[in-house]
Amino acid sequence: MISPQDVKRLTASNDRHVLTVYFSTSPDLPRTGYAARLRSLLREVEPLVSSEDRKQYEQVVAKVTNFVGQYRPTGNSFLVFAGPKSWDEYSSRVPVRDEVWWGRPNTAQLLWLLEEFRPYGVLIAGIEHVRFLAVRMNALEAFQEFHAEIDTSQWRERRVGTKGRGAVQKGGRSVEAFDQRYMEHVRRFWKTLHKPLAELVERYHIRRLALAGTKSVLPDFARSLPAAIGKMVVAQLNLETFTTPTDAVQRVFPEVAALEAKREQATVNELLAAAGISKRAAVGIDPVLKHLQAGRTSRLVVVKGLDAEVSRCNKCQQVSGLANGQCPRCNSADLGRVKLAGVLPRLVLEHGLLVEVIRSQVGTELARSGGVGAFLRF
Repeated sequence: MISPQDVKRLTASNDRHVLTVYFSTSPDLPRTGYAARLRSLLREVEPLVSSEDRKQYEQVVAKVTNFVGQYRPTGNSFLVFAGPKSWDEYSSRVPVRDEVWWGRPNTAQLLWLLEEFRPYGVLIAGIEHVRFLAVRMNALEAFQEFHAEIDTSQWRERRVGTKGRGAVQKGGRSVEAFDQRYMEHVRRFWKTLHKPLAELVERYHIRRLALAGTKSVLPDFARSLPAAIGKMVVAQLNLETFTTPTDAVQRVFPEVAALEAKREQATVNELLAAAGISKRAAVGIDPVLKHLQAGRTSRLVVVKGLDAEVSRCNKCQQVSGLANGQCPRCNSADLGRVKLAGVLPRLVLEHGLLVEVIRSQVGTELARSGGVGAFLRF
């Protein structure tokens, strides 16, 4: 599974002899058609390969062709970043758009996927078990189980004092007293998990948590969480039985997806309002690129699949949405046309931006304004 560190490494690479391949392998696309689909994609990029790069390009194409011919699907897609002396491959449960690119690694679609399917965690609470699941790119990344060891064998009946003909029983095995004492031990167990849960949340870059469990346990467990983890909780779901981690992910995912759609709607509403009223945001390719490169952007909002041709100054490397004319930074007329998908990930990495990918229907509203927006620092 690809990690954010892999994306940063590939995006920062200056190797100009890399063949990037995004390839869908969903069940409705038979393996017998893989080779033909790859050839079709390569025909689109071959005219753009310079004569100096032709030998290296053909070497890499041979490697990728051989890989595709032997590939056995393990998900819904694979990604390859192949150079004459380098090879990075990843499989994913998330579908991709078929794409081939020659030059520096093209991580645009990958960046969108990582932001679109942000990692989240699931905590499944039980009386004697607490289970932690980390989910990324719609796939289970980690599963850990914590078990309470509560020994009730020494919980003896104690008789203290008398009242009338019988003895007064305190701390004995009445159902109510036993349950109360047992739950006290359960709550102590939950508190022992504060540190390991915080470590897991940090290790897997979790910023959103879904809680699941029975109606009788879930509220109490939620209250037991430390404040830092409790703030991450975005959903609580009834889960009466636990079968497997994969089953739990499938049952929780619809709720997470619904919450994401609401978050996207709120983000777009906030962006468009800020751009129109307070001018604390900008929309459209050229304004966003201008503010981004000036260091004024705090957060980028992009419609899934956004791509367009933009201009890049061959003298100072400034990127703009202008189709012709002069560079807005150095006034040079030496402008080249490049794909936004090829330059935007590098700009995002260079400026350390947060990215919000809008994939739901609210993206249509933003698309009418150029498909990209940004919140401004000042």
